[in-house]
Amino acid sequence: MSDMIINRPARSFTGIIMQRFRQNHRAMAGLIFVALMLLIMIFSPLIANDKPIICKYQGKIYAPGIVELFQSRGTGWHFIKNSAPFDKPWFDTKAALAADERSWAIWPLIPYGEFEIDTDCGQWPAPPSAKHWLGTDNIGRDLASRMIHGTSVAVRVGFISMGIAACIGIFLGGLAGYFGGVVDMLISRAIEIVICFPLFFLILIIMVWLEPSINNVMIVIGLTGWTGIARYTRAEFMRIKSADYVMAARSLGFGNRRIMFRHMLPNSLAPVMVSITFGIAGAILTEAGLSYLGFGVQPPAPSWGNILRAAFSNINTAPHMIYPPCVAIFLSVFSYNLVGDALRDAIDPRLKNR
Repeated sequence: MSDMIINRPARSFTGIIMQRFRQNHRAMAGLIFVALMLLIMIFSPLIANDKPIICKYQGKIYAPGIVELFQSRGTGWHFIKNSAPFDKPWFDTKAALAADERSWAIWPLIPYGEFEIDTDCGQWPAPPSAKHWLGTDNIGRDLASRMIHGTSVAVRVGFISMGIAACIGIFLGGLAGYFGGVVDMLISRAIEIVICFPLFFLILIIMVWLEPSINNVMIVIGLTGWTGIARYTRAEFMRIKSADYVMAARSLGFGNRRIMFRHMLPNSLAPVMVSITFGIAGAILTEAGLSYLGFGVQPPAPSWGNILRAAFSNINTAPHMIYPPCVAIFLSVFSYNLVGDALRDAIDPRLKNR
């Protein structure tokens, strides 16, 4: 019987990386937690809200929770609006639905808003109970609801700030690695100058001159966190600028911009993604530290950092407040580090037989 030869299709580099990544169980656990954070950020109005998802009031059907899901929370114009009376800030939804005998409502999993004060809990801060799973803070707001909406802040800061840093780092690192010479020298010296400053204290110095807000936090973290991405991009561009496909593109008369961003950049993003993943974890931790010190998200807006600050101020009377933000910050940073570490191992060809 003749031997049968099976021709297996060649796998791409991306496919090899994904296969190695899926074989890392710790990385998959971290990726699941990252995906859970994204889902919480997207569907937070349906998870914790003082408005029902769907309700019937005075013979009409309303969906205030779903409307809020499609609204850009605090970012300007909304193309979907609540109908009266649910669009009025003074309208007490819970009292109105309780007074209407024909009404019904489907409430979120946590039927409290991040700013809602529960005057019926008896004491402030209240310990965890069936009514308030994580208890309340020092002025009667549901801690679980504030943690849910604080997740949105953490995810936004991590991704948007690293998006800004990635744009700067990839552009400058690509210029330095591709052109070399004086361009490389100037950009490399700029990278070294920024690296010389402790990042957190540099951000603190800048935030002293700016108004404390989440937008300023994202911008400052992005403007100071690009150096690692630039170094990775520079090294990759220097490695592949003498590759055959780059030389072929030059011989065909392609311009520098097309060669850099269409041919070289897609082939140099794998190690850059590792730096971005670690940067997201660092951005979340930095935002929590800034909010804890009062330079980040300002109360009453919820953030893990200012929730931790309020918990520290009431640690003797309400120790239950300190555990949720600490656990959330630890798990989020740990998960992103697991994902980044697994990506680094999957990209490194020396570890393919591990």
